[in-house]
Amino acid sequence: MVPNKLNKNSPVAYLFDVDGVLTDPVERKVTEESLYDEIINRLARGEPVGLNTGRSTAWMKERFITPLLERAEDKSILSNFVAIGEKGGAWITFDDKGRMHHGRASEISMPEDLKEKVRELIDNDYSDSMFFDDTKETMISTEMIDGYDLNDYHQRQKDLIKNLEKILEELGRNYKIDPTTIGTDIENPHVGKFLGAERFLKFLEDKNIKPDRFIAFGDSKSDFEMSDELQRRGRKVEMIYVGDREKLGESIREYPIEYVGGYSHGTLEYLKRTD
Repeated sequence: MVPNKLNKNSPVAYLFDVDGVLTDPVERKVTEESLYDEIINRLARGEPVGLNTGRSTAWMKERFITPLLERAEDKSILSNFVAIGEKGGAWITFDDKGRMHHGRASEISMPEDLKEKVRELIDNDYSDSMFFDDTKETMISTEMIDGYDLNDYHQRQKDLIKNLEKILEELGRNYKIDPTTIGTDIENPHVGKFLGAERFLKFLEDKNIKPDRFIAFGDSKSDFEMSDELQRRGRKVEMIYVGDREKLGESIREYPIEYVGGYSHGTLEYLKRTD
């Protein structure tokens, strides 16, 4: 399939959260491998695709981008793809030869004293269920251990958040705590899924791609930041929610929301249905 030229209007652009949306929330890897084919097909049609996650670029490269590259016969279609990590703090792009390029917001960082306090807390009190993520460049993250029960983790996570709030208060740090399906992030107040959406728009602008509409995929409350930001900037957007609706609570927006459920399986079913 020959990709469309990038300097023209595209009917649709896709922006995906990763954990729980493209990967299984417990196994932390792509278990629905047909998702790669669905994304490659869209890239080959000239439809831009972005990832918008709290994950590090190193994690995305290992768990998602490398398998995607292996499946893409025509590497030039990757020039229509961007992987934005750390909620806008770091990113990976490709040129039209399929060569990978890394970017990072050097002005965003986390203080060492806070990192050490959180690492110590996890090691001493939560090592049965979580670990400290050393791969992050611009934020602090803790993550559920592989195979740990998701419901039990969410109970432990509530206790963790209280302790993280105490640490931030003690150190006088004004940072956000963002609990997600399988992790808890501490981040600069200027980063978030909204910043990832902003970087996606900048990526499209730099390539002179002007989508008619955007479809965003998420499985947690904070993922709505990206569709909110797209709408705020005057884009036509639809949100596909594949997480547990009961845990989301009420979500009223001016743009369409489709509740699919099923996490990554739900994402795949939606993409197949709308291909």
